[in-house]
Amino acid sequence: MSRRKISSESFSSLGSDCPETSPEEEGECPLSRLCWNGSRSPPGPADTPFAAAAAAAAAAAASSGARRAPRRRRVNLDSLGESIRRLTAPAPQTIRQTLQRTLQYFEHQVIGYRDAEKNFHNISTRCSYTDCSGNEETEDVSGILQCTANVLGLKFEEMQEKFGEEFFNVCFDENERVLRAVGGTLQDFFNGFDALLEHIRTSFGRQATLESPSFLCKELPEGNLMLHYFHPHQIVGFAMVGMIKAAAKKIYRLEVEVEQVTNDKLCSEGTNPGNCSCLTFLIKEHENANITKALPSGTSQSPLDLRISISTFCRAFPFHLMFDPNMLVLQLGEGLRKQLRCDTHKTLKFQDCFDIVSPKISATFERVLLRLSTPFVIRTKPEDSGSENKDKVMEIKGQMIHVPESNSILFLGSPCVDKLDELMGRGLHLSDIPIHDATRDVILVGEQAKAQDGLKKRMDKLKATLECTHQALEEEKKKTVDLLISIFPEEVAQQLWQGQQVQARKFDDVTMLFSDIVGFTAICAQCTPMQVISMLNELYTRFDHQCGFLDIYKVETIGDAYCVAAGLHKKSLSHAKAIALMALKMMELSEEVLTPDGSPIKMRIGIHSGSVLAGVVGVRMPRYCLFGNNVTLASKFESGSHPRRINAFEKGRKLYFYPSFP
Repeated sequence: MSRRKISSESFSSLGSDCPETSPEEEGECPLSRLCWNGSRSPPGPADTPFAAAAAAAAAAAASSGARRAPRRRRVNLDSLGESIRRLTAPAPQTIRQTLQRTLQYFEHQVIGYRDAEKNFHNISTRCSYTDCSGNEETEDVSGILQCTANVLGLKFEEMQEKFGEEFFNVCFDENERVLRAVGGTLQDFFNGFDALLEHIRTSFGRQATLESPSFLCKELPEGNLMLHYFHPHQIVGFAMVGMIKAAAKKIYRLEVEVEQVTNDKLCSEGTNPGNCSCLTFLIKEHENANITKALPSGTSQSPLDLRISISTFCRAFPFHLMFDPNMLVLQLGEGLRKQLRCDTHKTLKFQDCFDIVSPKISATFERVLLRLSTPFVIRTKPEDSGSENKDKVMEIKGQMIHVPESNSILFLGSPCVDKLDELMGRGLHLSDIPIHDATRDVILVGEQAKAQDGLKKRMDKLKATLECTHQALEEEKKKTVDLLISIFPEEVAQQLWQGQQVQARKFDDVTMLFSDIVGFTAICAQCTPMQVISMLNELYTRFDHQCGFLDIYKVETIGDAYCVAAGLHKKSLSHAKAIALMALKMMELSEEVLTPDGSPIKMRIGIHSGSVLAGVVGVRMPRYCLFGNNVTLASKFESGSHPRRINAFEKGRKLYFYPSFP
């Protein structure tokens, strides 16, 4: 009988020669699903067992380095919690990778290649695998390992243990440094899981439920360890034996023996005794391995040798309490006694004074013992239903510690307050918080943050006021600039706004228009000043609108005189044409406005083109004035014109593009 190494991928080719039934017709073998790389049909005849084995070996060698994830190097609270979460709630990818590594490990143990080739196509009939809706992942892994064990002639328990070791190795390869920081001993390693899982739930705003996984590792009198795994994850519970051995060996270099035992007291929560919600494992030391913390030599275990009195202990730890198996409070710190306002010699019962907020368990001695590795939050009960007493209810977060000398439980905690007002509202003072307690720093930092928050709010309010003031200032600035632009050309307005001196300059190509109202003096003599102002405002408003339409600069208005210019505020080749159009439009618009006696206004206009000199004159109420001989000529053309006529110089006719201009 030949001996030969064969990979798990080559198994698919063994049954491809003469398959009796297809995977779709009967319950599919889970091993074939994995070996065919997700395909629901075996490879073709061309894929011989030798080629498949060679290809599988090459693929495994090529992917071994790529599959290894980079190890985390930074250790903090978030990375610790995330590493424990991956170890207690593995992703499907991690499970598949673990399964592949497990099968590859057992490749060299295939004995009788021809027997395996002859019998492998009947694996699906020998496996009792069927798809299960409740525990599909566990059934997949268990079915694959069972079928593999049948083919290889190995014990199923051996493959299950190896699966657990490989599962821990996969997680350890990704988070080696982080996992080494969890605990100094194997007992502390598992007892540290609950606090880190609680941190993850708190970070995501979740609370622990009755079904939240929990670990408790206790030391037995003979030096062994007893590990309880409550509400286990299906895959993690299946792989727990191998995980414990791998953790002891990888992190603490210990060789241990692990045995899963049955504990009838822990197999139910009191509702369904047939449904076990706890897995218990006995961890024994191998040879002279030390898996527990050794007490220093000369340490006494007698309570009488304790060198601290009860009163001193109650002052040093004001928020502690001790209770016996009957849940009677044996000892109470000064802070809790002050909060409860109870007599020193009064006998108290835990259920009458406190509620367990987290974890979600009943307040019994046995249940607390099972959650010693979990952070506890207890809440004081008010004396009555009054609203004032409800406001004084306080939560204390801490740790439950079993005291075997007196068979009691010690709770060491700190109040869950972060503000001085909350502390004072519960009848406590800052001096009631011991100096060694970090809660004092939390409260002081909270008060400092409160003061900084108040300062920040005032600064934000002042900032908002400044922003509103700045916005109002910008709006007023815009109004001022717009006003200057309406009086002066835009370039001149910007210089005046910036406080610069505006130099007078000469413009070579400018066309000017002067106009007045015929008989304006007689019109003023027949009406009131308000009527005159109303008439001029109506007329000049129409003219101003037309100036904006034709992009013409309005120079000034003096009485009934209206003066505009083109080519002054911006250079234009059609400045004369624009003025000519403006003159015609002014004649048209003047007929729409009536004098107080009901007759239409008559205008006379003079226009002239040429060079002018322009500049700002004055400081108070400055004016942009035009000077030069051409300005005088334009004014003379207006005064020499006739009613309802436009007077222009002879040589400028061709500039206006009106050859028949009168």
